[in-house]
Amino acid sequence: MRNLKRVWTLFLSLALVLSLCIPAYAAVEDTGFSDVAADAWYAEFVVYCRDNGLMAGASGTTFSPDTPTTRAMMATILYRLAGTPAVSGTDSYTDTQPGAWYSGAVLWASQNGVVSGYGNGLFGTNDPLTREQMATMLWRYSGSPSANAGSDFADESGIASWADTAVDWARENGYMGGVGANLFQPQGQATRAQMATILTRYHQDAETPVTPEPEPEPEPEDGETLVAYFSATGNTEGIAQHIQTILDTDLYEIVPEDPYTSEDLNYSNNDCRANQEQNDPNARPAISGSVENMEDYDVVFLGYPIWWGQAPKIIHTFLESYDLDGVTIVPFCTSGSSSIGSSATNLQSLAPNANWLSGQRFSGSASQDTVASWVEGLDLPEASADTEDTQTQLRLTFEGGEAVVVLEYNATTRDFLTMLPTTLTFEDYAGSEKISYLTQDLSTADAPANYDPQVGDVTLYEPWGNLAIFYGDAGSSSGLVPMGRVISGLELLSGMDGEFEVSVAVME
Repeated sequence: MRNLKRVWTLFLSLALVLSLCIPAYAAVEDTGFSDVAADAWYAEFVVYCRDNGLMAGASGTTFSPDTPTTRAMMATILYRLAGTPAVSGTDSYTDTQPGAWYSGAVLWASQNGVVSGYGNGLFGTNDPLTREQMATMLWRYSGSPSANAGSDFADESGIASWADTAVDWARENGYMGGVGANLFQPQGQATRAQMATILTRYHQDAETPVTPEPEPEPEPEDGETLVAYFSATGNTEGIAQHIQTILDTDLYEIVPEDPYTSEDLNYSNNDCRANQEQNDPNARPAISGSVENMEDYDVVFLGYPIWWGQAPKIIHTFLESYDLDGVTIVPFCTSGSSSIGSSATNLQSLAPNANWLSGQRFSGSASQDTVASWVEGLDLPEASADTEDTQTQLRLTFEGGEAVVVLEYNATTRDFLTMLPTTLTFEDYAGSEKISYLTQDLSTADAPANYDPQVGDVTLYEPWGNLAIFYGDAGSSSGLVPMGRVISGLELLSGMDGEFEVSVAVME
């Protein structure tokens, strides 16, 4: 099928800037930040946001005006704008950390419909905020008001449908405009200085911001899977995160009330805390917090490091804290050289009515592919495979329109989702495919020996690491991994000439 040598396509990067129409403000004698000069165009906006408690400095003396605004920063800014109301509960994202500086803001923003994640349990905490995301979050915070469409931007087709009204609203009210040549550049990124400018405009214009009504916090459905783990040095945490990504599960860290110090883990010292606990059959280190709605989980992956051939006693505390009758428990552990040995079987007496599966030992550096090979060979209850029935859809936006792809559920697509949102450069190949070379290797754990692509199929061609979208008959080939199928917009995509850029994101 492929006898021609392909030429790797280099990704193009756009220099994305915000075009700001800056009104006259009073001069600043001293901004209070060493990296914000008094005569900088954004000095007044930075000072305004600081004095009104809308944005804080990056440190006590710096503002970092040229640093991109992240999604977590934006959630925090709007949270402060709302008066930092009290929140309760936990968010459902797997890439947020409890107790982090943004935790309350992300929870508030999620509960109030101000922001949603990418899907697949991801919030994108440290991802740079795009212009269309910024407009949408500000618009939702304002109560999702209606807006006049006005004249289209030249790149209007590149604005996601979920952001259309928000962009019209931001432009109509003078909060955001184009970036020159009548372009909006929806995937452009805003610096903190530019964010301060837009926020100042909004705050001075909106005397009484309207906060959306809170939405009920979703609860786990029956048949959910949980990955619970204790990780003193981070090795077990990495494996737990692999399992969470592979199965799209909930993740729970078993955190001791009294954290372990390096001296506590000095195994060469017989009197260290870890050794004392392991030698005491009655030791039950206290756990900070607990799993909410444990009764809703029918599969629990239980992870721990090996301490002197056994699971740490805090795992005993965890197992004795819940009614695990009928729950399928899958133990896994990390160690430098020790096997899982009797560590898993010795735990079974703590939950004797659970369904215990055979465990697995990993090195702390085990790859996701290695973990996936083990997970996919497990005989898990059918209910725990619910994630395979959930169809993830992607929006592909390009100059000629947009297409929608329904993804399959396999190791390759799970890896691909970690790249999103992204912009890919496509070109035509052999009059039957639109292809794009990826900069990240994707797992091929589920690759068939041979595959005959049909019109509309989306695949990975493993030998050269390219994404291929078929719009014509190409014939059977080895090395092709099916990833999904285009369900709309294929004719627009196939009609694109030459090289063209495509923005790829999970549909909300």
